[in-house]
Amino acid sequence: MDEVVTIPNTNLKVGLDALIGLIPVVGDLGSAAIGGYILRSAAQLGVPTVVLARMLLNVAIDAAIGFIPVVGDYLDILYKANAKNARLVVEAVENRKEAARSSWLKLAGTFAAFVLIVGGGLVGTVFFVKWLWNSI
Repeated sequence: MDEVVTIPNTNLKVGLDALIGLIPVVGDLGSAAIGGYILRSAAQLGVPTVVLARMLLNVAIDAAIGFIPVVGDYLDILYKANAKNARLVVEAVENRKEAARSSWLKLAGTFAAFVLIVGGGLVGTVFFVKWLWNSI
């Protein structure tokens, strides 16, 4: 889905996910559905829940990025959620305990970054609205 063809004169690999993502909304939803299938397969293999949570987060980020017009298509090529999830499944199957331990740390870090970004956005919005209100 993410790394089928290498773009000539670059190290950048693209796949079906990038092509599907060019179709507005439907393509991104289809890509997320395929990511969901990978998640389901991982669950059937007995991948730890925390690893599944990281995989779900990767699919969610990929879908959110894909909804951004034009720029989202380019960022979608760079993010490669399906390739990340495939690596997570392989790691979890080969070394279950280590994969779970590292996934907890990365999931906590990602969640903390998300909270900081959203919180910063909210605080910035409040200050901007107050400034705008006082300017009127």
